Amino acid sequence: MSDLDKVLDQLVAGDEAAAKETFHSMVVQQSRDEFNKLEPQPEQDAPVQEAVDKSALEAWHSKYNEYEGSNGDKLAEGFLMSYIDTGILSDGAEINEYAKVKEKYGSDAITEKGIEPFFNEMPITKAMHEDYMKIMGVSEADEKDARQAAKMLGYDLID
Repeated sequence: MSDLDKVLDQLVAGDEAAAKETFHSMVVQQSRDEFNKLEPQPEQDAPVQEAVDKSALEAWHSKYNEYEGSNGDKLAEGFLMSYIDTGILSDGAEINEYAKVKEKYGSDAITEKGIEPFFNEMPITKAMHEDYMKIMGVSEADEKDARQAAKMLGYDLID
């Protein structure tokens, strides 16, 4: 028996309170179902994409962690955390290159325009971003692929 049939039976039997409760439960469940169809669930436990070359990712990580990021972290680590946690893309900029951009264009330049417009003045940062995108097979870095990379590299992420 469907919920709607149940509501009708309850109304015919004169049990208006039970009919209201059944109807309310039915509407709530339908709303949840529709919402779940529209909004994809987080892919926190999604399997690691096999197409990513883990050894290439590890080499990228080692190479760019030789540099310091603008936030004082290792550069590759700061880059990944900027997408996963902080949202501050300048965390993925080499400290000396970032300092030159800030001095030349102001402290809010990267915040206002993003980091890409300054790549010509940031060769280490630019190379790191380009190498990462090539390894990960993406045209633009985002939280999802940064999480995937961090997990492959053994970062202990709290989801």
